[in-house]
Amino acid sequence: MTPLTPTRSLMETISAEQGNISTAFKRISRYLLQAPADFMHKSIQEIAAAAQVSEPTVLRYSRHFGYKGIPEFRIALAMSLVNRAKAPAEGPLFVEPNLADKAVVNRDLKHAIGKAALPLLEQDRSIILDSGSTTAIFARQLRAVAGRTILTTGLNVVEALWGATQHTLILPAGTLRVESKSLSGRMVETTLQNMRFDTGYFGADSIDPDAGLSTFNEAEAHQGAAMMGACTRVVVLADSSKFTSPALHRICVLDRIHTIVTDTGLPLDIANALSARGTRVIRADPASTPA
Repeated sequence: MTPLTPTRSLMETISAEQGNISTAFKRISRYLLQAPADFMHKSIQEIAAAAQVSEPTVLRYSRHFGYKGIPEFRIALAMSLVNRAKAPAEGPLFVEPNLADKAVVNRDLKHAIGKAALPLLEQDRSIILDSGSTTAIFARQLRAVAGRTILTTGLNVVEALWGATQHTLILPAGTLRVESKSLSGRMVETTLQNMRFDTGYFGADSIDPDAGLSTFNEAEAHQGAAMMGACTRVVVLADSSKFTSPALHRICVLDRIHTIVTDTGLPLDIANALSARGTRVIRADPASTPA
């Protein structure tokens, strides 16, 4: 395997390996390089059929590049595509990972983060939950707490809270985004105009001390900023891998974030730098949190 380096992205590594891999792997690479968006969103069965290889071969392909499985590989691929140079007028290529991939990556970290965030609810009577995979795991933990008023754009969050009748759930009007199982659009922002919530709990695709909080989808970034504008306090739930990601479409600057709940994989120097900027950082230990 050609190792990834700080100067070699995953896409560059895949391209560089074309002459040094098996025929089956070459077929997968050709398909990926020709249609990265299709590779990102199709099932393993569809990828195997398109590349004319077996499904186990697709899994072995992702492991060849150092990833546990297809979800981890595709999220890394999405980040690599962000950094891939295109024509200057076009800018970077954003291909958003699907929610199913996000939901299975770093689940142990996300469970620890969700549990560590629970004490923050004590001062809240009304909250916003966005549609991320980490906030959906956090939402499951809310099934056992006293009733709150909860606005969410995430159908995955609604699923997580289904049957928790102590809560009052509000879904704003909006257009369904199938790939993220969420509602979006101007109607969401219109709904929020005359509403106020104690705290908003948000996920992120990327966190950078200078660039702030960002996400793959430009419309989602605009909507996230509007949702934050309806909250007195903003809490971000994000595992430590999100701090090594490139900046995407910015939602807000770091100064808007009151608290970041992450895991112990975040180096202390980064945590201290965030704290020095005025953002509280909570680092949850996944080893002490059962899934």
